[in-house]
Amino acid sequence: MSDIKFPLVYELNTRLWLSELSDKHGEPITLASVPETEFQKWQQHRFDAIWLMGVWKPSVKGQEIARTHRGLWQDYERALPNWTEDDVVCSPYCIADYTVSEALGGESGLQKFRERLSSHGLKLILDFVPNHVALDHAWLSQHPEYFISAPKSLALQSSDFYSPDGEHFFACGKDPYFPAWTDTLQLNYANPDLRNAMIQILQSLAKRCDGVRCDMAMLELKSVFNQTWRWLAGEMTDEFWTHAISATKSINPDFLFIAEAYWETEWTLQQMGFDFTYDKKLYDRLHRRDLFGVKAHLSASWDFQRKMVCFTENHDEPRAALQFGKNNRAALLLVLTMPGMRLLHQGQLEGYTRRIPVQLIRRYNEDGDPNIARFYQRLAHVLHNPAITCGGFAQLHLNGDSEVIGFTRFYGANIAQTFTLVNLTDSPKEVYFSTNAFDSVESYEHVEVITTEPKHSPQFELWTGGISVRLRANEGVLFVAKG
Repeated sequence: MSDIKFPLVYELNTRLWLSELSDKHGEPITLASVPETEFQKWQQHRFDAIWLMGVWKPSVKGQEIARTHRGLWQDYERALPNWTEDDVVCSPYCIADYTVSEALGGESGLQKFRERLSSHGLKLILDFVPNHVALDHAWLSQHPEYFISAPKSLALQSSDFYSPDGEHFFACGKDPYFPAWTDTLQLNYANPDLRNAMIQILQSLAKRCDGVRCDMAMLELKSVFNQTWRWLAGEMTDEFWTHAISATKSINPDFLFIAEAYWETEWTLQQMGFDFTYDKKLYDRLHRRDLFGVKAHLSASWDFQRKMVCFTENHDEPRAALQFGKNNRAALLLVLTMPGMRLLHQGQLEGYTRRIPVQLIRRYNEDGDPNIARFYQRLAHVLHNPAITCGGFAQLHLNGDSEVIGFTRFYGANIAQTFTLVNLTDSPKEVYFSTNAFDSVESYEHVEVITTEPKHSPQFELWTGGISVRLRANEGVLFVAKG
């Protein structure tokens, strides 16, 4: 992705995807035997990288917990009313070892898959889970000092601890604001040997893929870890990510680090070397229709915005078709034409509405929304316009209705330029703005414009030195001036 500053990444639930491919083709499909049509489809969609979520060795204990945890059963029921135990596997974030599951094709299958991706101009992103490992990870017996031990008297008072033998107790992985993940063991970042061991894993991954999505990356910040665990683990004295990213990029300088991050930690993680960090704040403001909050967000510094991951859906969030409703296509247009990394999720372009728990390998058969797919087909070719993939960004100074969101992307003086206008309200809006980008256009037929409306043409008027645009309720439009 060296020539693309702002890649478009597609997230796949690997186990679910291969299971569906196997059913479709009537034979077992692994990473080594993925049909050529899949790679061709990704090329047509203009994806730059595939994020394979959940390729690592699964946990037997994790699967037992996933099948017997009553708190998860309601999630399974909502997603798949006729689910059975055979549909349930361990969480992909309950990792027993950073080796590829043999059921998915093993290490050789992953290598072949990566080679085929490369031949189609695509990169490979994999998971790195820094905070915890599975209960049955070999480190528990080989390196118990890598974990956070607790006195038996304390551990017996809570379900947040695990004992392999009834005598020795260890803390389960935890986000300080939520109950512990009881299928995992918390890693002790106060121990420098543990930090070095995790760096070695990252260096290994840098030889097997092109980047990692780092789960809950802010939990390994020194301030966060110490606030959560210092009372039991001792004090973490050095920042992990600064050393880890530097050491990994010394092996593979182009290796991408992507942080799942919240709690206003995005800038801190970027300063430590992360290439991209989640933009959950933009997602939340779009969902709430906080229009002026979105505009304020878009006025952030370029150094910050260009390293954000923009999305309207991923495996942790509800389906975008359900979450954004009538604004689904308009919100998608906005995030796909933003600077930074853009993220799409399996099933999103089909308009599916049922969020699938990561422990399920079968999904409910739903029709989806064909209008989403049609809109994306119209938009796809623009997504490799240099203004989008590596261009600058500026908010538009719009005259007229203040609730319309507008920005331009541009590359070079006269090479490429696009204009995104979005109306996230339930009423029509009209705006106009000055630009000379269309001065050389001889007729309206020569203006490339894409609307989110499936049955209506865009409404606009060109005039010398500018353009007027009428937006229907919940409509977004993209003008492509050059490129």
